Amino acid sequence: MCARINGVNFALTLQLPEVINVQHMALKILVLSTTNSTLGPMTQGFLDYYSSKKTKVISAGLKPLPINKMTLKVMDSLGIPVEQSRKSFEDIEEITFDYIFTFSKKANELAVKTAKRAQILHLDMDNLDEVNGTNKEVKQAFKASRKELQNYCIEFAENHLQKKNKKD
Repeated sequence: MCARINGVNFALTLQLPEVINVQHMALKILVLSTTNSTLGPMTQGFLDYYSSKKTKVISAGLKPLPINKMTLKVMDSLGIPVEQSRKSFEDIEEITFDYIFTFSKKANELAVKTAKRAQILHLDMDNLDEVNGTNKEVKQAFKASRKELQNYCIEFAENHLQKKNKKD
C-alpha cells in the first residue's frame, strides 16, 4: 500500500495479527508412568492409532526402563506400533499438555503438581512390571490390561480427540 504525504510517497506495510486456527492446532497428550515400559507405551500406541495426526502423544517415565518384550508382543498382535524410544519426565517437563494420563501414584502426584493447564486422567491399573507367573499367565495379564486400555482409549478418542480422516 502506498501513501502520499506532503508530496512524498511512502510505502506502507501492514502487519496483521497472526490468526491462530484452533482446529489445526495439535492436541498434546502425555502418558506418564513410573517405568514407561508397559502401560504407557500401550496407551501411547492406542491413542496414536485412534486419533488424527493433529494429536501428538508422548509417553514418559519417572524412571524409564527398556520396553517390556511382552508389551511389544501383545501390541504387535493387533498391528499397533509402539514407540520404543524411552523418555524421562525431565525430557518433556517444559511442554504444556492438554491431557495427562497417569498410572502410578507418584506419576499422578507429579502431574497434579506440575501440570499447567492439562486435564489429568488417572487410570488405576495393575503394575504389569510386577506380574509373575508362567509365560502364559504373564501374557494373559498383559492382554487383559491391553483390552482395558484399548476400550478406554477408544472411548477417550471418540469423546475428546479429532478423528482420523482420509486426509490424515
